[in-house]
Amino acid sequence: MASVRVVVDDGGMEWGRLRPWAALIGPLLAVGVLTAAPAGVKAGELAWPKWLVAGVVAAGGVLAAVWTPLVKARTDALAARTTRSAERDAQAEGALNRLPTRKGKIPLVADVTDRGLLGIHEAIALPVGSAAAHGLSEELPTYVPRDIDADLRTALEVRSRTGGFVLLVGPAAAGKTRCVYEASQTVLPHWRLVMPGDAATLTELVTSRADLKHSVLWLNEIQEFLSGADRLKASTVRQLLADTARPVILIGTLWPTAYEQLRTPVAGLTSDGEEGEDLNRDAREVLDLARRFSLGHWSDREWQRAEELMSVDPRIAEAARHRGKTGLAQTLAAAPELIHRWEQADDPFGQAVITAAVVARRCGHPAVLPVPVLEALAQEFLDSTHRATANEGWLDEALAWACRPVHHGGGIAPLQASGEVIGHVDGYQISDILVAHETPSVPVSAQEITARVWERLVELAAPEACLSVGTTAYFAGMTAQSVAAWERAAGGGSTVAVFNLGNVLSEQGDTEGARTWYTREPTQGIPEP
Repeated sequence: MASVRVVVDDGGMEWGRLRPWAALIGPLLAVGVLTAAPAGVKAGELAWPKWLVAGVVAAGGVLAAVWTPLVKARTDALAARTTRSAERDAQAEGALNRLPTRKGKIPLVADVTDRGLLGIHEAIALPVGSAAAHGLSEELPTYVPRDIDADLRTALEVRSRTGGFVLLVGPAAAGKTRCVYEASQTVLPHWRLVMPGDAATLTELVTSRADLKHSVLWLNEIQEFLSGADRLKASTVRQLLADTARPVILIGTLWPTAYEQLRTPVAGLTSDGEEGEDLNRDAREVLDLARRFSLGHWSDREWQRAEELMSVDPRIAEAARHRGKTGLAQTLAAAPELIHRWEQADDPFGQAVITAAVVARRCGHPAVLPVPVLEALAQEFLDSTHRATANEGWLDEALAWACRPVHHGGGIAPLQASGEVIGHVDGYQISDILVAHETPSVPVSAQEITARVWERLVELAAPEACLSVGTTAYFAGMTAQSVAAWERAAGGGSTVAVFNLGNVLSEQGDTEGARTWYTREPTQGIPEP
C-alpha cells in the first residue's frame, strides 16, 4: 500500500514545539554574556574597577553552575518530547497506512462506490446488457428512498459543523449501510472517508493526533469495534468528539441483538475467580454518545416507492415480486446467498432437502411441504454413498441446516417452518427465489424431474395437494402422473379432479371411461379453488 503523508495538528502545536527551545535562549545568553564579559573588558582595555570585574566573573560562575543542570534537564526533556512526537508521527503514519487509500490518499466520500469496501451486501445480478442499456450500476441497485432519510440527513448536516456520532440499528441486510451511505454521499461528499479495519487502528489515529478534521469514520458492524481484547474505549470517542473546531463524524451500523447484548452488563472474572469490572461498560458509554436511528421492516410507503422504480431497475422488480415478511433490501441481498447455499452446499443432505422442496413446488405442490414429502423426495437426490452412510438423524440435521438464515439475524433462509398451531410444525416453505431460479448450475432443472419423482410426490401428497400437482403434471406432458394425481384428488372429493379425469380419458379416446367420470356423483371433500 502506498505511504500516506501524516498530518498532525498544526498552528498552536507547531509553536508548542518551539516554545521550550525559546525558553532556553535567555538563560544561555545570560551565561554567555557574564562568562565572556571579563575577557571582553580586558581585550577592550576598559577601565572597569577590579571589584566589578571580579563580581561579574563570580556571577557568571554562579549562574553557570546553577543553570547548567537546569539547561541539561530542559534539554533532556526536550529530547524526550521530540522522541515522543516522532513516535506519535510514526504511529499515525502506521495507522494511516493501514487504511484503504487511493493513490496514497484517503478517498473522499463521493469517490467511494465499491460495494464490498463499504460493507453493502451483494444484490441480485442484473440481466445481461441491462447496465449498458439503462445506465445502471453493476454494483448497486437503484436506491429506494427510506422513511428515515430526511431525519438522517438533517442529523448529518447538523453534525457537519461540530462533529458527532450517528448509529443505525436494524436487522442484517435491512439496508442500513446503503441508507447511511446515500445520506453521506448527499450531505458530506467532500469529507474524507476513513475506514479503520479495527478498534486498535482507530485508537492509534486518535492517540497519535493524526489530522482527522472533516473525516467520516466508517464503523460498519460497529459491534466488531466494541468487543474483543482491543475494544474501542469511550474515552477515545469522547476525545474525538470534544474537538468541535475540527469536526469528525462517526457512522456506525449495528444489529438489534448485538445492541442489546452490548448494553447488558457483563462482569468479567479476576485471576482469583472474583467478579471483576463490567466488560460492556465502554460499549454502553459509546452507544450512549450516538444519535440512534432504527431501520426495520419496510413500510407500505417504502414498498410504494420500490414499485415506482420497478420499470427503472429489473433488480427492484425481481425483489418486489417476492414481497413477503422481509423487506426489499433483505430480498435483494439474500437472493445471491440463497442461491449460493443451494448450489454450493457444504451439506449434501441439506442440499437434497432444498432440492426436494424446489422440485415439489415446481411440480405444483402447495407452499407448505409436509416432512414425509421432503424426506421421500430428498432421498431421490442423494447418491448411493450418502444414502448408505446417512445417520438416523440425517433429516433433522438437514432441515436445521436448510432453515439457517443466510444472513445473521436477517430471517431469510432457504426453508422456513410453517404451522397453524403454536409449537407445532405443519411443514416447511421453500423460498420463492429458489423455486424461480433456473440456471445450468442448479442441482436439478425442471427438465430433469423424473417420472419416479412425480410418482413419489403423488403417492405422498395429500389429496387436496394432488389437484394442483395433477394439473402441473398434465401441462408438463406427464399424463400418466396427472391421471394418478387427479384420481387421488377425486378420491378426496374434488369435483374439479373428476371433471379433469373425464377430459383426459376423452382426449385419449376412452369415451366410456370419460362418461364414467363425468357422471360420477359429487362427494363432500376438497374445497374447490
